[in-house]
Amino acid sequence: MPPPSAPKPDAAAELLRDVNYVVTSAKEIRGMSDMQGALELLKRADQLNPDHPAIIAEMAQTYEQMGITDKATDSWRRIQLLGTTKAGSYFELASRRLGAGSAAVAAPAMPGVPGMESEKFLRLGACQVARDFTVNTGERYVLRVPIVRAGNHPIDGKAVNLEVFFFDRINGTKVAQTIAPEPVETWQSAPVDWSGTGEETLDVVYHLPALSAAEVQQHGRRSYYGYMLRLYHNNKLQDVAAEPRDLLEFGSAPGSAPAGANPLLPPVGR
Repeated sequence: MPPPSAPKPDAAAELLRDVNYVVTSAKEIRGMSDMQGALELLKRADQLNPDHPAIIAEMAQTYEQMGITDKATDSWRRIQLLGTTKAGSYFELASRRLGAGSAAVAAPAMPGVPGMESEKFLRLGACQVARDFTVNTGERYVLRVPIVRAGNHPIDGKAVNLEVFFFDRINGTKVAQTIAPEPVETWQSAPVDWSGTGEETLDVVYHLPALSAAEVQQHGRRSYYGYMLRLYHNNKLQDVAAEPRDLLEFGSAPGSAPAGANPLLPPVGR
């Protein structure tokens, strides 16, 4: 079957806004084993139809056939972040592809350093992020961060620091640190002392207000992309986590936390 004929430049954008045309064309191109051609078509359409689940799902399946599992996973996660209302049946499809508990990204194993394990008093639990659709202007996400005591060592809340980095997708293609205001953080319960079950949970809120035309021109069209966390105790790195995983590459590998209290960690109640 011959590939779809190329539309005239003045009609190309209009066709790319037609989701049925894009999905059908991408399937046809993919059926001819031209994965890169299908992907390029879908990426252009993704910029014109931001966060359309059908287009993102087609991108995910294309990445899967190309064997690029990390990008396929990131695409399925994009659908999950849309929530059931906006993603519809694609939310269930994404959940099946990712498996149970896929919204949580486990922290990678830390490099082996002599004496390091004896200094591990805390670890990050399975983090979860969810969009708050009650916000009509801009985007608001709540990142739930369980911090778990490792062993029975007593924890001094003042010695705990958490670095939180949020990232934006720019114009549907690039990724950079967010320009959203400083996150709001709240402990779920008090007192915060890691006694009892040995787990305390911190909610961190990302809120990117709707950008003005001038701000879009300066910073690009932005939307939530992901997060990266670094957990410290007594200025020693305890654990890291990120979603998507490629954000673990952000910055240089830290050796110790900056001196002083971390502004991203709210006061510990006594």
